[in-house]
Amino acid sequence: MIKKFTDFEKFKGAAKEHKILSDLDSLINLDIVFYEDYDENYMILSLPAVKKDRPNQILILSKNFNIAYIPPPDVKFKKLKLSKIKHKKYQASTLLFYEVVSSALNSYFSELASIKKEAHLLHDSPDIDKVEQVSKRNREVRDIAEDVLRLCIEAEEEEFKYVNIDVIPYEFDILLARARHLVDRIKGVRRETDVLRTKCDIIETRKLNKRIELLTKIMAVLTVLSLIISVPNTVATVFGIPAVSELFAFDLIIELTIISGIIALILSYIYVRGVL
Repeated sequence: MIKKFTDFEKFKGAAKEHKILSDLDSLINLDIVFYEDYDENYMILSLPAVKKDRPNQILILSKNFNIAYIPPPDVKFKKLKLSKIKHKKYQASTLLFYEVVSSALNSYFSELASIKKEAHLLHDSPDIDKVEQVSKRNREVRDIAEDVLRLCIEAEEEEFKYVNIDVIPYEFDILLARARHLVDRIKGVRRETDVLRTKCDIIETRKLNKRIELLTKIMAVLTVLSLIISVPNTVATVFGIPAVSELFAFDLIIELTIISGIIALILSYIYVRGVL
């Protein structure tokens, strides 16, 4: 028997009818893959959603009943052809396990495609804050994907009592391959974010170099202005001393001041050409 619910309260009600008293509320927003056998009577599996506003998918598998909570909007399951299904023990629980895990993988692939698209857009205008956001989302999907991969491997190794891969062996091989492919693609996005970080570092280094260059030019201009003002001022100050000014004519003092200013201007020009 297989029953799927989109209403969580009805799902909990169905679980209570089968004397399942586990705390299902604690699984609704759990951010890791959770699965556990309870006294060999039933198995509970919780698959986290990649969207923060979406609750998790929860399965309860057993020999006599199998129920699932599938949050709305409705999840589209892959329809299995009856010719591919082998009538073996735990057929119903195995099919439900496969359908829900396969559907979860589809949602993870969809989220990864969204992350990858966002990463591609950042190549045109890298922004370190946005890169870190993409990297964070990618890590979250990676953690879930690695847990799902481990789940599929354990299913292949017949670690779960109510999952019999002999019912649909080919589909389980594909499921495991898809989980591995998902993890590999996530690693590819991680490498891409590393490239984006490097680009951001290069851009910031260039900006810093430009700021340093601008600061150097400003300091050069200030040095020139200081030189142009200070040299004639020094000459004028010297000749402004009464004992010295009495020895020279006023016109000569003016000429010397002007000449010193011109010399300072020439030296400043040579300095500025070398710096700028």
